[in-house]
Amino acid sequence: MSDGSVYDGDYFLRGRETSKSLYTHYRWLPDLTKPMVAAMVSHLDIKPSHMILDFGCARGYVVRAFRELGYSAFGYDISQWALENADEVVKKNMWLIANWSTVMLASFDWVIAKDVLEHVECAADIVLDLMAVARKGVFAVVPLAYHDGGHYVVREYEEDVTHIHRLTLASWVRFFTKEGWSVEASYRVPGVKCNYAQYKMGNGFITARRIK
Repeated sequence: MSDGSVYDGDYFLRGRETSKSLYTHYRWLPDLTKPMVAAMVSHLDIKPSHMILDFGCARGYVVRAFRELGYSAFGYDISQWALENADEVVKKNMWLIANWSTVMLASFDWVIAKDVLEHVECAADIVLDLMAVARKGVFAVVPLAYHDGGHYVVREYEEDVTHIHRLTLASWVRFFTKEGWSVEASYRVPGVKCNYAQYKMGNGFITARRIK
């Protein structure tokens, strides 16, 4: 995996100014993040006893939202800057992915991978690893391309220089297709990733549930 140095202050705070990302002053926005997380809880049927991992947690806002709603949530990220500048409320609940093998030693009920897999080298292998540590399932949100290797449906996604993968929903789903799992995919989950909703097929929502 990358060393994460590209995900620095310019990426999260001045992304548009520096032509690195779509972020501008990425910060805690509870009026947006808490309802989104509540929608995930409803969609996935997450129970109060479940332990949740936010893979690619950045500054920890999804982790904080889960915890403020009463759930046990933790985060992993590859960005040293994001974790050093993480939300102080949940900073102690998040760790740097310095060694992938340490992640594989853990176990969670649900793994959330929102807006992260498109950045990850060897994404198919990482998906299998995330499924291996998930007792209940994995929920992923990914940007979609018109065809594999083609332009993103959401034109703005072209502006993030760290995007590696340009895939259709069907191609993303293949990464999750594995014996002992059921996989659901759609272009919309109510309440989740509502920005760029004008692009009806711009984002993919994949729910993989363990059935064995």
